[in-house]
Amino acid sequence: MMTLRRALFTISAFALAATVHVQGGQTQSPTPSGEGLPDAPGKDVTVRACGICHEARRAASLRLTRDGWAEVIDGMMKRGARLPDDDFKIVLDYLSTQFAGEAPRPLNVNTAPQIDLESVAGLLRSEARAVLEYREKNGPFKSLDDMKKVPGLDFSKIESRRSFLAAM
Repeated sequence: MMTLRRALFTISAFALAATVHVQGGQTQSPTPSGEGLPDAPGKDVTVRACGICHEARRAASLRLTRDGWAEVIDGMMKRGARLPDDDFKIVLDYLSTQFAGEAPRPLNVNTAPQIDLESVAGLLRSEARAVLEYREKNGPFKSLDDMKKVPGLDFSKIESRRSFLAAM
C-alpha cells in the first residue's frame, strides 16, 4: 500500500507535469476528461475540479482511505486548486468510494518495538523505553488507558494518537 506522503508526492508530480502542455510554442491547460473514471455520483464535479490542472483519471492509480483522500484534496487546495466547500464533499465522496484503500492498521502497543513507539506514538526514547520496561515487568496492557500507569510517560501523547494505537 502506498503511503500517504508518497501518494501526495505522486499526485503533486502528476499535477505539476500536467499543469501546462506546450504545443506550437503556446501554453495550454489540459482539457478536463473523465475518460477511464467509473460512472458514479460526483464524477462530473470531480472531473471539473481536478481536470483543470491534470487528467482526473490519475486518481485511478491510487487507493486511499477517506482521510487520505481528504488530505490529498486539501493539499491540492493549498497548492492553488479552487474547490467550493460543497464540491469538496462531492469530490471526497466520489474518490473515497471509487478509489478506496485500506485504513492503516493501528500499532499494537503490546508488541511494538521501541522505534515504532517513538515514531508512531510520538514518544521520546526515554518514554518508549519506560513503556517497554513496564510491559516486560507487568505484562500486556489491557487498554490504552492502562498506559497511564507507566512512570515517566506523558499520556497526552498516547491520547492525541489514540486512533493510530491499540492494546491487543
